[in-house]
Amino acid sequence: MPLKLFFIVLCLLVQSCNSQKNATPEQEQILEDAKANFVFVEGGAFTMGKNGVSIAREHQVTLDSYSISKYETTFKEFDVYTKFNGLDKVQPNWRDDKGLCQNCAVTFINWYQAKAYCQWLGEQLNLSIDLPTEAQWEYAARSRGLDVEHATDSGKIEGSFTEKRNYPVYDTIVGAYPPNPLGIYDMSGGRPEWTNDWLALYSKEPVVNPRFDSIVSGTVKVIRGFHKLSNSVYIRSSREPEQDGFGGGFRCVCNQKTPIE
Repeated sequence: MPLKLFFIVLCLLVQSCNSQKNATPEQEQILEDAKANFVFVEGGAFTMGKNGVSIAREHQVTLDSYSISKYETTFKEFDVYTKFNGLDKVQPNWRDDKGLCQNCAVTFINWYQAKAYCQWLGEQLNLSIDLPTEAQWEYAARSRGLDVEHATDSGKIEGSFTEKRNYPVYDTIVGAYPPNPLGIYDMSGGRPEWTNDWLALYSKEPVVNPRFDSIVSGTVKVIRGFHKLSNSVYIRSSREPEQDGFGGGFRCVCNQKTPIE
C-alpha cells in the first residue's frame, strides 16, 4: 500500500473510532434498567377490538411472542437518548421552572421521536426494539386478550383511576397505578401512547402479526391508552406523526420470540 494511502486509511479509522460514543456508567445503568423492565408476553390468538366501540370492530388476531416495557418511557430514559445523540432536552422550560420529575413518563413527544428512541435503545442493547404494533399494544393491555375494559389489576376503573387529574399532567410517576395481571403498568390511566401503525380499518378475516406501518396512503398514526372511564383498552385515536402537543408518550417492544436474557 502506498504510504500516502496508508495514512489516509489510518486517519479515517481514527476518526471513526473517535466518533463512537461510549455511555457513562450512569447511562449504562439506565439502559440496563430499561432492559430489565421488559415483560415477556407469550403469543397466542385473541379477539381484537370490540363491536360498538368506534372503529374497533372485532376480528381474530394471532401474535408471535414478544416483550413490552413494563413502564412508559420516562424523562430520565429519554434524556439519556437526547444527551447521547447531542439532541435538545425535551420540555426544558418545565424542568427549569417547575422541577419536572425524572421518573414521570415523558410527554409531548411526536411519533418520530418515540420511534427513534426505541430503535436507538435496540441498538444499544443489541435487540430488535421498536414501537409496538396496535395489536401488540392491545394484547398486552388486555393481559393476552382477556375480556376486560381496562388494563388494571381487576380489569375495572376504580379508586385512584377515577380521580380527575389536571392537564397537562407532569407529576404522575410511572407505576403509580396497580399493574394489570401481566405486571404491565399505566396502559390505562397513563399517557396516551404512540403505536407503530398507520390508522387502518381492521380486517374482516383472521390475521397473523398484523402490521400497518408501511401503508403508502397513511396520514395518521394510531394512539392507544387514552384515560377513559369505559373501554380504555379498545378506544382508538390517531394523530399526524409530527404532532406533539396532545400530551402523548410511549413504551417500546422487543420483537424477540423468547424472553430477554
